[in-house]
Order: sequence, then structure tokens, then C-alpha cells
Amino acid sequence: MVKNSLLAMVSEMVFPKSADLKAFRGFTLAEVLITLVIIGVIAAMTIPTLMNNSNKQENVSKLKKAYSTLAQATNKIIADEGNPKAGIGGWATSPEAVYNMYKKYLSKAKDCANGQGCFANEYYKHLNGGNYKNLDTSAHHRIVLSDGTLVLFDTTNGTCARDWDGNSDSCAQIWVDINGVKGPNTAGRDWFSFLLKENGLYPRGCNNPDCTGPTVATVDTIRGLDCTCQILRTGEMNY
Repeated sequence: MVKNSLLAMVSEMVFPKSADLKAFRGFTLAEVLITLVIIGVIAAMTIPTLMNNSNKQENVSKLKKAYSTLAQATNKIIADEGNPKAGIGGWATSPEAVYNMYKKYLSKAKDCANGQGCFANEYYKHLNGGNYKNLDTSAHHRIVLSDGTLVLFDTTNGTCARDWDGNSDSCAQIWVDINGVKGPNTAGRDWFSFLLKENGLYPRGCNNPDCTGPTVATVDTIRGLDCTCQILRTGEMNY
């Protein structure tokens, strides 16, 4: 009985009696077009923002993975080979020496050594839009990891006393491009820096709380070079 009553109510709602049909009228063409225009405007305003946020979150995940991979390799190297400090007989005597050490501990898809073909053949940019340099043609050793991450072994300091982020205790700098040769190839977006220290690998910028503007420690924050630590610390690319 109850079931039949419910069915009758639903039927009446969906298929009203013919007498009630007079109370209903369809949308006019103008109303439909106006509705579609409104939907289109809202979509045009919101979809780019949603896509941008999605891309940022994807890059955050890729950066975390790259850091985990390189940090684990660094810990293994230090455990097997000892202190990287060249001044006391360690192994970080040059960018090439650091590259030779890491390539033994990383899963590689391609090894370019100091030749071309591992990075995008174009200028990499700072976060503020300024050009840095072409990392594919510069005189550095490079590899491509099996997951597509690009790795470049930059300047070393034999006494592990180089200041790259406001604290003079770095032995070498390692660049990564987390999405291969695809753009935007910009510091703080898809191109990041890690610092080799005596006891492990650290994201650059941990001494600078705001990577999007100059601080007392370094002006590299406004160029995006010190964003790595902020992103890994907060889990966001909130700039």
C-alpha cells in the first residue's frame, strides 16, 4: 500500500496530469543562450585556476620524489665513501667527481656527461622572468633519471664552506628539473636546487622563510632559487 502510494507520488511529479501541463512552459531560446553564456564565462574564469593549482600540486609531488631519491643516494654514498669534504680527503673535489659518484648510485635513463641532450636547449629562467643560462649547453655534467627527472651537478667547494642559501656550509650544488625538458623551465616552478653538505643533502633556501622576495640572507629568493625548502616544508607552491 505504502509502496503504491510512493509510486503514485513519483509518477505525478514526473508525469503531471494533462490539466497541469498548461502550467508548465519550456525555456525560450534566449534564456537557453543566456544560461550557456553564463556557464561559459564561469568556466573561463575557473578552469585555468583549477588547472594551475593541479599543475602546482603535481610539481610538489614530483619535487618530493626527486628529493627522496637524491637524499637516499647521498646517504648511501656517505655511508660507503665517507665525508664529501675535499679539504679532508673527501670525494666532492669537483662537479665531475660528484657526478661520477652519484651516477653509480642512481637509476639512470640517460647519461650526458658534460655533453648536450639531457636538459632543454633554451634559457632557464628565474621566477621573476630573468634569464639564468642554457643548462643544456653549459659546461656541467648531467644525467636523466629513470623517472624522467633531469639532474645537473653544479659548482663544488672543497672546504664545504660555500654560501648558497644564507649558511656557509655547502660542499656542492645539484640542480634538478622535475618534469624533463617541458616548460616552464623556471626556478621555483619546475627547476630546483639541492645542496650537498657533509652529512647529507638539503633543499636550498632553508634559511630563507619567504622564497618570493628578498631577505637579509640573500637576494636569490626573488629569483626563485631558494624556493625548494619552502615547498618541501609547507607541501605547497603558494606563490
